Amino acid sequence: MKNLVVILLAFFPLFIVAQTEGIIQFKETVSLQIDLPEGMEEFAAQIPSSQSSNMTLIFNSKETLYESAKNNKETEDLNMGSKDSGMQIKMNFEKPDNKTFTNIENGVVIKKEDFMGKKFLIEGEVKKYKWKLTSEQDTILNHICTKATFQDSTNNYIAWFTPQIPIAAGPGSISGLPGMILKLNKNDGQILIEATSIELKKLDKDAIKIPKKGKKVTMEEYKEIQNEKIKELEKEFGGSGSGSGNGTRIIIRN
Repeated sequence: MKNLVVILLAFFPLFIVAQTEGIIQFKETVSLQIDLPEGMEEFAAQIPSSQSSNMTLIFNSKETLYESAKNNKETEDLNMGSKDSGMQIKMNFEKPDNKTFTNIENGVVIKKEDFMGKKFLIEGEVKKYKWKLTSEQDTILNHICTKATFQDSTNNYIAWFTPQIPIAAGPGSISGLPGMILKLNKNDGQILIEATSIELKKLDKDAIKIPKKGKKVTMEEYKEIQNEKIKELEKEFGGSGSGSGNGTRIIIRN
């Protein structure tokens, strides 16, 4: 608590001109792990190690909405091999239209998730992170940021937040710091999210819309649906996971 007070006092002059409404553009990069069967080592160099998406965070002092940016391509194709070699692989990455709405005041989060062609609405409480503040600072898009860390049994996060935007929010439903999170690293690079532009302005009254389309489920029910579908795919493809019958497996870490 003492460290928190010291940091906030250091930023006190910034709160005077702080803005509490606007739009932040983020670049979200997810690492990909693709397992290929024996004999396909030559294709390894053509496989991307990550997939990036442009995301938008719309926020005010009470609510936030994190969603795919309008300039995102709906699908992305990856072609490997050549006609000369007689072997080609084509993979199609579909970028889901996911949204995360957070009510900061009452701590409620509503997620719209597209999974295997179906839409789901997942409602729950905002997770409370026990952040550890550090004295490290950096500047992101002309905003002075402070480093904070969090770790539990399954995940670790490194976040950079700025009190110049005094909203306890960030990309997705990650929050709980005394300022907006502009950069986030999950599990040593499995997911990297960084702000690419910040526009502080008065929002239209209906700028933040609560997701409403999709089957309403709890987070526990949604995870069970995912696990069951993965089991079906593994059975269908002979235990190779999501991919094709030749044993190719694509794993997206999230």
